[in-house]
Amino acid sequence: MRRIYPFILVVLLLVITIGTVISQEKQGPRITIEEPNFDFGFAPEGTFMAHEYVIKNTGDEPLEIKRVRTTCGCTSAPIKKMHLEPGEETTITIIFNSTRYFHKTSKAAIISTNDPTRPSEKITFIANMDTVKPRAITPKPRKIDLGNVNDFHRVDSVKIQNLSENDVTIQIVDYYEVFLEEPWIVGAKTPIIEGTSEGTDEPQYSAISIPVGGTATIKVSVRDDISPEEIIRASFTVSAMDKGGNELTRITVPVFGGGE
Repeated sequence: MRRIYPFILVVLLLVITIGTVISQEKQGPRITIEEPNFDFGFAPEGTFMAHEYVIKNTGDEPLEIKRVRTTCGCTSAPIKKMHLEPGEETTITIIFNSTRYFHKTSKAAIISTNDPTRPSEKITFIANMDTVKPRAITPKPRKIDLGNVNDFHRVDSVKIQNLSENDVTIQIVDYYEVFLEEPWIVGAKTPIIEGTSEGTDEPQYSAISIPVGGTATIKVSVRDDISPEEIIRASFTVSAMDKGGNELTRITVPVFGGGE
C-alpha cells in the first residue's frame, strides 16, 4: 500500500500543474489602445478638431466598455461599440472645442472596462492655440468653412507657407475620415511621396518639400455619402519636418460646415 502514495502524489502534482497552466492561458478581456496620445499641434481658437483612437480587445473573453468620461466639458468622446469580442476593435473619437483657449492645453478621456488588469485606461491629446509663438509653417486660412446647406461646397483648400529659415517637408499625418476623404497636396515643385487621391488632373502628393518662404496647397474633400444637411466637425493635421526627418512642428486645420 505504501507504494501507492508516491503515485498519488505524482497525480496530484500533475493536476495542480495542468490547472495552473490552464489558468495562466486564460487571459480574460484585455484592452489595448493603439497610440493613446495625440498631438494636434498649433490650432485656431473657437473651432472643433477631431481624432480617432483605435481600441482593441486582445484578450480571450468579451471586453465590455462600461463608460467613457472626459476630463473637461470642452471635449466629447463618442465611441462606436461598447462590446468587443476577442480580436475585435472599435474607435473612440476625441472632439475638442477650442473656444476660449489661447494657450497650450492637454485633455483626456477615461475609459472604464471589465479588463481585470487595467479597469481604467486613458487617452490624451495636446493642442496649442497660442498665436504668438513662432512656428515653422502656417496655414492660410487657418480653418476651412464649407458653408451651410444653401451654399455648401465639398472641396476647399489651404495654403501652407514655410516660415522657417530652411526648406521643410510637410506631410499629412491625420484626418477625420468620418467626414473627409484623404487630403492631398498640390502646387509645389518637389514631390516626396506620390499620392493616390483620384478625381482631379492635378499632381497629388501626400508629402512635399517647401523652400524657404514658399507655399504648398492642401486640398480637402468631403465624403460623397455626407449630406450638406449634416453638421460637419472635422479636421486634418500636418507635420513639418527638417531634412533629417525630425519634426519641427505640426498644425491642425479645422473643417466645418453643413446644416441649416
